Amino acid sequence: MRRSLSAVLIFTAVVSQTPSLHAQDSAPRPGRIAGKVLNAVTGDVVPSAQVTVEGTPIAAITNWAGEYALADVSAGLHTVSVRAIGYSSKFVAAVSVQAGATTLLNVTLGTAAVELEGITVTAEQERGSVSYALNQQRTANQIINTVTSEQIQKSPDSDAGQAIQRVSGVNVQDGKYVFVRGLGERYTTTALNGTRLPSAEPERKVVPLDLFPSGLLEGITTYKTFTPDQPGDFSGAQVNLKTRDFLLGPLLKLSASSGLNDAVTARRGLRAPTVGPEWLGFAGGARDLPPAARDAGTLQGLSQVQLNDIIASFRNAWSARDGRRGANTSFSLSAGGQPRLANRPFEVLGSLTYSYALEGRLDERRAVLGPRQATGSFDVENIYRGATGRTSVLWGGLLNVSARLGATGRVALNNTLTHSGDNEATRLAGFNNAFSETLEFTRLSFIERGVRSHQLTGQHLLAERHTFDWSATWSHVSRREPDRSDLVYQTTIDPTTGESQPYAWYGAPRSATKTFSNIQEDGYEGGINYRHVLGSPARPAALKVGAYAKLTDRDADTRAYDVMNVGGLSDVERAQPAEVIFDGRYAQQGRLFLAASAALGRYSAADRIAAGYAQAELTLSDRWRLIGGARVERARLEVRSKTIELGDTTTILLNTDVLPSLALTWRPWAAHNLRLSVSQTVARPEYRELSPTNYVDIGGQIVFGNLDLRRSLVRNFDLRWEWYPSPGQVVSAAAFAKQFERPIERVLRQTSGESQQSVTFVNARSAENYGVELELRHHLGVLATALTPITLFANTTLMKSDVRVGDGLSSLTNDRRAMVGQAGYVVNAGVTYTSPAGRANATVLYNVVGRRIYEAGIVPYPDSYEEARHLLDASVQLPLTASTAVKLDAKNLLDSAYRLTQASIDRLRYRVGRVFSIGMTWEP
Repeated sequence: MRRSLSAVLIFTAVVSQTPSLHAQDSAPRPGRIAGKVLNAVTGDVVPSAQVTVEGTPIAAITNWAGEYALADVSAGLHTVSVRAIGYSSKFVAAVSVQAGATTLLNVTLGTAAVELEGITVTAEQERGSVSYALNQQRTANQIINTVTSEQIQKSPDSDAGQAIQRVSGVNVQDGKYVFVRGLGERYTTTALNGTRLPSAEPERKVVPLDLFPSGLLEGITTYKTFTPDQPGDFSGAQVNLKTRDFLLGPLLKLSASSGLNDAVTARRGLRAPTVGPEWLGFAGGARDLPPAARDAGTLQGLSQVQLNDIIASFRNAWSARDGRRGANTSFSLSAGGQPRLANRPFEVLGSLTYSYALEGRLDERRAVLGPRQATGSFDVENIYRGATGRTSVLWGGLLNVSARLGATGRVALNNTLTHSGDNEATRLAGFNNAFSETLEFTRLSFIERGVRSHQLTGQHLLAERHTFDWSATWSHVSRREPDRSDLVYQTTIDPTTGESQPYAWYGAPRSATKTFSNIQEDGYEGGINYRHVLGSPARPAALKVGAYAKLTDRDADTRAYDVMNVGGLSDVERAQPAEVIFDGRYAQQGRLFLAASAALGRYSAADRIAAGYAQAELTLSDRWRLIGGARVERARLEVRSKTIELGDTTTILLNTDVLPSLALTWRPWAAHNLRLSVSQTVARPEYRELSPTNYVDIGGQIVFGNLDLRRSLVRNFDLRWEWYPSPGQVVSAAAFAKQFERPIERVLRQTSGESQQSVTFVNARSAENYGVELELRHHLGVLATALTPITLFANTTLMKSDVRVGDGLSSLTNDRRAMVGQAGYVVNAGVTYTSPAGRANATVLYNVVGRRIYEAGIVPYPDSYEEARHLLDASVQLPLTASTAVKLDAKNLLDSAYRLTQASIDRLRYRVGRVFSIGMTWEP
């Protein structure tokens, strides 16, 4: 901890001297003004607009994307004029330009039948990413919400998963899985720069957003309604992560931070042993599946000598370590510019981020329900207590290159790479009712996940009113869990301290298991879109058509092996540490037995989607706008599995769906919108959900798929009123409803011949989801002028759902209940202060998600719930010098316990501690 803080202080001392280097240059350097010009009604870009610095010869014409740049502008205050045929001229006063810097100025133009006297506004009304984002929200074809880089920088959020939970109606489970409007993660899709990302999780359909450091992002947009130019499996929402790419000039930014978790740092706790370069998030080679086991597969036909060799070849790491743990650290570096190649301007941006965090679960408790003879009553069984320690590494990088093709187009190559590694140790001890023994369970796991995306895009202005864009993307996702160790010892519990005192290895099946899991997935995606604009700027219309294709291939392989004592080891030998028992001596003597576990299995998936759409965008009058059309999607999904119990199985889903959409916007007054949207979409099963391969969690719960799953149809209805009283402010109220045909639900089931519950997935008959959303963002200057720098923002979503199981499944689960994952409410609130100069700010954020079903119960077992959890975060950013700032963050200040309950018991409970950090940023 001391070394990390010293490094931050040295970094601050060095970079704080940078301004003195610039002071030696007495001649003030010119600055730049850059941004976009947009249609104030539709949000469309305005090409060929003339942008001028009044009183100077400095001028520019916006390109096909509405972009402009004014160079060599002297430092000081200026007035910028914007003119375009069919629009009212606008004069933006008090535009502040600093020497050597670039000022962002996005301008919206109102339409006019004839040229009128221009209107004048202040730069503060036009500048600022929050104002720009709200303008996008106001003019969008869909109902959207956006979190901008400006908002992220004012929060303690370090990754996309933390940042997006500030959006209205959005909550995040486990810090990474997004739920929108109370729906489970299967109904939310994730895109990177508009292109779909596959999931790296075997049991989850959604992309874990903690993979994306917030420093790489320009913003996160949540689309809550469907239009035909979006993928058809948009059911609840689409989350689009936009990486930084539009450079306003040369960029160099360096940040570093250090911090602590009060539940972990400088305390003794569990640590998992490491191998090689795991501080970079990559598993060491010693964790790899031994070649003998890889070639042996299910072990059938092997001799005892061969089995002995495999046992001896496993990495001999089974026990968690106890020790003190240090501090959290992170850094990021971004650099970019606009070089010229062959006399053609390019934009280049590169960024690298890295974070190392120590995490833990304190006071961890687990239990399950056991039925009594009396109907409707239950006993608490398998009560375990313990803790978890985790080292989490996350790093990411991007390299974006774009070239303008004159004023008529641009080609860009966006490359993004993220990687995480979680090294985790869990130790739990308690009485196991099934075996009538007090046992201690230890799990060591290292999970590394990676996402790599390469996207080539082009946007072209074919003629004055004809635009064409295309994209081709290759993405690769991986998830490896090599050499997971599960160990069970007989133990006693000290009644005074509650400490576990293990005395002998248990030796039965699942008491010493090695698991090796690997998922590799490649996705290829391409799309083309053509848009033809008709009518006048005052009453524009557009026709948009396009085609889309996606090919995804996944290969998942899990190898699990149980090492057992078949009477070969005495009680004295079993009392030795695991690293002695499994160091090879007893294996070579043939005193241990090896068997393939039921979790062993492999599946592959081939997903093929082809689609085409047509969409009309009509401005019916000054107050009415209509977006309508349909998308046709043909999807073929084939999943092939190989398991010990069922052998080879194949599931094929083939569907062709017509997905219509209609959106109507009424603008009764200039600052008000009333939106109505109706559409139909689909929800397809995740590949793993169609495979019968097993997964066993630390509590012994088995997760397996269902070969008979089918895709769901979803009918969506949305109504929202929006009021934008001034730039950067919004008041809105929305109502939504969804009707599901055969929704996919995660349910608990009783496995034949087993005492514990297991988890699978089924199609219910139908379901409904409906609710309301309320949102407010407003500065407090309406109360007193002195309070203008303070902005209050809050959003609340109230939801309800109803599932009708039917189709013979009512004997397995409750026939009428809420949907799995649906919370009754989500509340976000916050207040932020920004200094008049804009460099100092302070923000306090609050979030709570209501109680929601985690797993649907089986009769007679009740449903299990994830309980409400209150989160409070704070962040303060202060300038030190002209180029250096310090940031203080505090997260999870309330340290509310995570609780998963069933009936009156806590099936899972733990705390994660409060996190504090101090960081420095240098940007010359």
